[in-house]
Amino acid sequence: MSRNEIPIFFSINNQYAPYLSVAILSIVDHASSNNHYHIIVLEQDLSEKNKHILTELGTDNVKITFTRINDSDLQKQMVGEHTKLKGDYFTLTIYYRLFIAKIFPQFDKALYMDADIVCNTDIANLYNIDLKDNFLAAAHDTFAADYPQTVRYAEDVIGIPIDKYFNSGILVLNLKQLRNHDFTDHFLHLLNKYHFDIMAPDQDYLNVICRNHVLHLPQKWNTMPTIHGEKVTDPRIIHYALFGKPWHYDHVANENYFWHYAKSSPYLVEIKQAKATFTAANAEKDHRNVRYLQQKALSLLDNPITFKKIQEKTNEVAL
Repeated sequence: MSRNEIPIFFSINNQYAPYLSVAILSIVDHASSNNHYHIIVLEQDLSEKNKHILTELGTDNVKITFTRINDSDLQKQMVGEHTKLKGDYFTLTIYYRLFIAKIFPQFDKALYMDADIVCNTDIANLYNIDLKDNFLAAAHDTFAADYPQTVRYAEDVIGIPIDKYFNSGILVLNLKQLRNHDFTDHFLHLLNKYHFDIMAPDQDYLNVICRNHVLHLPQKWNTMPTIHGEKVTDPRIIHYALFGKPWHYDHVANENYFWHYAKSSPYLVEIKQAKATFTAANAEKDHRNVRYLQQKALSLLDNPITFKKIQEKTNEVAL
């Protein structure tokens, strides 16, 4: 790793290759010639065709490589019913970010970003934020704050004040500090000991384990669609989280940034096709998933085993 190399992790399957292409194009567009950017795609059975197409988006100072994570090995470390993902909007790839510190010891610091993002600035500006001794930097989760049910979930099940509950889709990771505190092993210990029933598997673990070591970022670094949250006028990174996808819906907040880069994507035909074939039934399915999350949030309030209760009882959840 060269001194000015910036590692940027994504995790995708084949379904998300078109949208990762848009994210990559936005990163390339703002990349400074003074830096070297290394995009590392943690992938789940990504096709050779998609790897080739995405690799071709690289430039002299933006390198794109792929690391295959063996899901069977991962699942062996996460045993039991608690590893089953809730709903159809999560795949096992969401867990990959929790293993970056352990799998990539050559990096002391890195960015992790979901593939449904667009950068509106040189990503080095985020990477260069001084983490001090914090484990990570992240921004507020505005989706959770939009609904009273998920506010109660964050505060009474996870045990995090809603204004401190962060979204894990964009992270600045202090990998050295995470390794120094055996973060991954601690995560696996909690996962396999308590079998927590939670809504956002990776995000909730990150919030509770790292709660005392988080640098909270301004919302401009993770600008998500929101009903009641802060309307960001100068977004640095736009995050089309959960159900706010411009390749599904019209009039999505900040959709112009997405389509600006999508028009140059080698997947433009597929992206347009995804929107053209997104039906009213698909939209209703999204609405059902939102209602499911709201109901699930309330159903967990009386669970005898929650992060908040175990932390208060044993003080062993947070590092």
